[in-house]
Amino acid sequence: MNEYSGKPIVDLTSKAIRALRSSKHDEAVEITSEIIERESAHASAHAIQFSSLFKSKKFEQARRMGGRAAQLNPESVFILNNQACLQLEAKQPAAAAGLLKSLIDQFGERGQWLYNLALAQRMVGNFEYAIKMFRRTLDHQPEHDRAAFQLADCLKTVGHHEEAVQAFDYVRLLRSKHAPTHCNFIHNSVNNNSFTQVDLNQELALWHERFIPKDRRYNVDQPSDALSLKIGFTIGAISEDWLTSIVLPVINQLSLGKDSVSVYWHKESNASGLFQEAVNVISSATMSDADFARKVRADDIDVMVDVCGMRIGSRQRSLGLHLCGRQFGWLAHEGAYATPLVSIIDDKLDAQRFYVAPSDSRPVAASKATVVGIGSKSGLAYKVIKTWAYIMHQLKGYTLLLDASDQHVTKLLKQRFQDLGITSDRLIFDSSKGPTEGSIVLDNFVSNEIVSASHALEAGGILVALKGPLFPAQQTAALLEQVERGDWLCKSTADYVQRAISLADGALAEPLSAEDFDMSRVRNIQTFVTHFRNTISS
Repeated sequence: MNEYSGKPIVDLTSKAIRALRSSKHDEAVEITSEIIERESAHASAHAIQFSSLFKSKKFEQARRMGGRAAQLNPESVFILNNQACLQLEAKQPAAAAGLLKSLIDQFGERGQWLYNLALAQRMVGNFEYAIKMFRRTLDHQPEHDRAAFQLADCLKTVGHHEEAVQAFDYVRLLRSKHAPTHCNFIHNSVNNNSFTQVDLNQELALWHERFIPKDRRYNVDQPSDALSLKIGFTIGAISEDWLTSIVLPVINQLSLGKDSVSVYWHKESNASGLFQEAVNVISSATMSDADFARKVRADDIDVMVDVCGMRIGSRQRSLGLHLCGRQFGWLAHEGAYATPLVSIIDDKLDAQRFYVAPSDSRPVAASKATVVGIGSKSGLAYKVIKTWAYIMHQLKGYTLLLDASDQHVTKLLKQRFQDLGITSDRLIFDSSKGPTEGSIVLDNFVSNEIVSASHALEAGGILVALKGPLFPAQQTAALLEQVERGDWLCKSTADYVQRAISLADGALAEPLSAEDFDMSRVRNIQTFVTHFRNTISS
């Protein structure tokens, strides 16, 4: 016996509906269980219990209830939509897409159904269809910020960089006080070479107004023991190549000395197995800015090194509170911060700016008539594709080796090169292979990849690079200066094209020797870490 026994079913149903509307989900489940026990085919009770379980995120129980609820309520669009959401949560996107298409065919388009259908299509890798559905969602609900973000992220994933910038700008308008949204906009605008100094000044003013506290500044004295520092690193959404080839080796090497090293891991993935045992790893992805600031201060960090920059996982607001005596930005930023309390360490490193771990890629097995294009793993901006396609038109008989491996990116790149007259038989996609001595290597001059550039130089490749005004394009330029090959830099796109063609025609260019590479210290982890440590402590 319970408090609901003996009460009329109609009264219990009304009470269950009130409980559901009041978000008292456990109460609604208890009441409807009583109804179902007395009337096993009560359609409303099944619908209410299914909705209660779904909204309380008891997905497994909801999944068991959902089939029966849908059977008893075949015309309920809410139950069918929730069924589709459950299939998405269970990583069954194909089934969810089928159900959502059926809903749209029967009852017409609705914003949430289109959004869920777009998510399902993205999960199965059908990015072009997903982009179409996210746009259709925004036609119905222009302020659907999640659809706007997913649209921008899909466009970025498949390499439509110009459209992605516009889409991220729209997300920024919808989420004007959401700091990571501004990070995404800045990062993608810079990588697409469409971010001007005027834009930067305006964006920094917005950051200062919206995200940087006016009071409660935190100040500390200089560390009491400069020989034994407490060093913190923040790590967010940087490329895996940069993480494994540059950041991890430096952090692990620092931890072998007298310093205490902590990593604040802003990524959602697991950090286990990446760091030396001496490195203290703190999972901070779910921390609020305030909690993160309190944690760093409680850890008595002397020097904070941020490798997130204005990207996902950014802690600009926290850094604006002045977490510790010294705060530096390193590598994964766009060369400017929203707060003057962060210094750019790259410029302070002067001549020895990089350490990059050795490559494990294999030399190209093809003939000398192979041009290597680097930095295409996440797609290429249209201006890069157009430039490379023009070069390939001039180099008859040459093939282009690209380091992209994702099937959706390679499919899109094939199509975009095809549109410019470069057929797929002249393209090779193999991320496990790299240039050999004397290979012509085309650098992605919009979104430079410093790791791939370093590996290309080490293998004896002749790098064709363009020094741009923005931070990403300056990374490869700084690397060439470090290895004393600054004369290889091109001053314009026309120079870039002419250099590639002249190299194929036999123009002389001396590859970097092993001795020169060793002299540059790009491979000497100990000297770089000593230099790095001296820079952040002085």
